Amino acid sequence: MKINHIYKKISLSIIMLVCFSFSGCKKFVDIPEPIDTIPSDLVFTSDSKADAAVRNLYLNMVGGVNAGFGGGLQIALGVSSDELTVTVATNQFNDFFIHTVNAGTTANANQYNPLYSIIYSCNAIIEGITKAPAGMTAAGKARFMGEAKFIRAAMYFYLINMYGDVPMPTTTDYVANSNIAKTPLAQVYELIINDLKFAQTNLPAPYLNPTQRFRANRYSASALLSRVYLYRQDWVNAELMATEVIDALNGASKFYDLETDLSKTFLIGSKEAILQMPPISTINYTYEAFSFISTGVPNYQISDALYATFEPGDLRKTNWIKTNTITTGGVPKAYNFPFKYKINSGAGGAKTEGTVFLRISEVYLNRAEARAQQNKLALAISDLDVIRGRSGITKIAITNPSISQADLLSTLAHERFVELFQEFGHRWLDLKRTGKADEVLKNTPNWRPEAKLFPFPANEIKYNPSLIQNPGYSN
Repeated sequence: MKINHIYKKISLSIIMLVCFSFSGCKKFVDIPEPIDTIPSDLVFTSDSKADAAVRNLYLNMVGGVNAGFGGGLQIALGVSSDELTVTVATNQFNDFFIHTVNAGTTANANQYNPLYSIIYSCNAIIEGITKAPAGMTAAGKARFMGEAKFIRAAMYFYLINMYGDVPMPTTTDYVANSNIAKTPLAQVYELIINDLKFAQTNLPAPYLNPTQRFRANRYSASALLSRVYLYRQDWVNAELMATEVIDALNGASKFYDLETDLSKTFLIGSKEAILQMPPISTINYTYEAFSFISTGVPNYQISDALYATFEPGDLRKTNWIKTNTITTGGVPKAYNFPFKYKINSGAGGAKTEGTVFLRISEVYLNRAEARAQQNKLALAISDLDVIRGRSGITKIAITNPSISQADLLSTLAHERFVELFQEFGHRWLDLKRTGKADEVLKNTPNWRPEAKLFPFPANEIKYNPSLIQNPGYSN
């Protein structure tokens, strides 16, 4: 399995990170340790050293502009659904748009491999903290273990929702991992839920930096649990987890709240953000803005289906979508593209925007759907109307207070479409989990039911004889 190769490189990077961060670890470079291990007596001898390793997880989550959470995953899933379109056929994500992804598609491997790289790092940190000698505090062990398990859960959530049953390594034993078969989806979800419950129990509510939300806290775990339970159709627990986040108090005020000014939603320090990832290195922009914003013809456009579904007066359409009108041969044409993130260049100055992985509006929609599924229609309408009211459109409680359960669920699906577009593939995943993908996407190029799962990259099949390719794809 090529994951084995990735694992060894990532392990070495964690060691180097900690060693170069702390001069007391300098002699480690002279010790001939196997590169597939992280010696706990050297790396995890203090909270500060463990913290350095955990901080590196978040940097790796952002990754590169076309890979993983840095923007590639959002693009790949966005163009696979009916929310984004690709402008030119030579675009590296065009195979996702026309549903011709195959085992050799580089952009597919660029999503798969980084997620497993981060999982290995999480496993290494979990093992290192578990075996750590004296030096770390009990609170430090709990917190950093909680963060590692939270991130591992997030990576596995996306892997199973993109590829179905997947290998599920939970250790750094690359010999064992090199021949690991697919783990049933239900079993992977069990690990995800257990990891998130651990994080929920062991992470404190306050953020490490009260002005930033760059590290997972207790409510990050609860928010992701609300999504996971929703996907598992565990409506009761989805509602409970969402309620914990919505009702969270920081003193006399809410921990999270909707921004009435939609231009503030994706700013660092936004009241809506539950977990953000800042721009990495010295750049001042998010990779989403870099990928989507254009002064000419954009690489990725808002689909006609999405643009047309906004209701009149919806502030999200005017705040989160931008239009360039390009005249060619005397004929003007409008190009609409995502504009949630507005800074797409610059370096060395203050960072004002950060990629939002979890935010409170999704949690309201999670709870609304969970309540609607339990036939708690009035409560579901109330949650839905929080989002609609902030967005400048008429509330359901006014226009249709006696709405049926089926119609309310349909309205909720619409609301998720216009609220969460461009954010970590919500539309693609929603279509699949609700059984609507075949119906909605049947007229898109080359659509077939097997396209709901992506293929395993060719090298993964080549290096792991136990890994079977997904149906509908050749190796």
